[in-house]
Amino acid sequence: MGDLIRVGKLDRIPPRIMDATDSSTSLSLEVAAFNASIIVGPVVLGTLVGTCLFGCLVIQTYVYYANFVNDHRAIKFTVAAVFATQIAHVMCVSATLWNTTVSAYGDPSKLQILPSTAAATILLTGITGALVESYFAFRLWKVSKKLLLPFLSLVLCIIAQVVSLVITVQTFKTTNIAVFAIDQNTSITLALTSRVLCDLILTLSMAWYLKKQRSEYPRTANMIDRLVLWTIETGLITSLVAVLVISFFLAVKQNYIWVGLYAILASVNGNSLLASLNGRLIFRSVTKESLRMSALSGPGGGHNKQQPFMINVTQTVRCSPEVFKHDEEEV
Repeated sequence: MGDLIRVGKLDRIPPRIMDATDSSTSLSLEVAAFNASIIVGPVVLGTLVGTCLFGCLVIQTYVYYANFVNDHRAIKFTVAAVFATQIAHVMCVSATLWNTTVSAYGDPSKLQILPSTAAATILLTGITGALVESYFAFRLWKVSKKLLLPFLSLVLCIIAQVVSLVITVQTFKTTNIAVFAIDQNTSITLALTSRVLCDLILTLSMAWYLKKQRSEYPRTANMIDRLVLWTIETGLITSLVAVLVISFFLAVKQNYIWVGLYAILASVNGNSLLASLNGRLIFRSVTKESLRMSALSGPGGGHNKQQPFMINVTQTVRCSPEVFKHDEEEV
């Protein structure tokens, strides 16, 4: 009889109290399972690294406009558009960091809510990637004088951009990041894979066509080797970051490591563009040094030693228009 009375009392417990008990229990389990090092940590590190890269972008933008005033207006507009996009990007990433570390402080369940600034970050990252890849495709076309590889890279760029726009729209409709990662798994993978393939085609093709311009003269060959190495370094870094984002996204969706890496992807793209444009300063320094050494060695040496050196200088100066002439304002 006593057991029946106790059961009857449990049956009369209001549903609201039982729901509150279950909710507090699940919240306690959630807090106990929460690991800040793989949730908050990657977002903080990604924002810090992205901010540093934005500072590098600011310096590179200043260097570009200070040294290349004769560049074509389309190139200047591209740089300005990338810079403006990166300003908005760093603001959105910072707002996402605030939401992660301040607004969600003490309540890990809020970290599952996808903020609107994250959707804006996806949009701005796609725009930056499209601007940078379009310029590199144009440069590849000018250097190679062929349409196949530039056209293929542009197709991949357009695919990635369209998919990024679709993901952005879906992001504004989704509030839970776990649901978003599962529903948009195919779209995110397709967008990032297209970016990687596009970057690889542009980088390796440009390196190949520059290598074909390599001359037998030591100074010209040395300059071409520098250009090839610089092209590979500035191009493959974007592919590497995108590959890391894909890998962590597919392997460990439950943590935010891929989010932190994705936060720096746009800044890496922007810096690769400016590094490629400002890399012409290296070429200028090599050319000026060659001319200076030629002038100093002219009166002293004999004809047999001077003539090959003058040929090297001529070849060095003459190879400039083939690689960089499309960047300058056409007269």
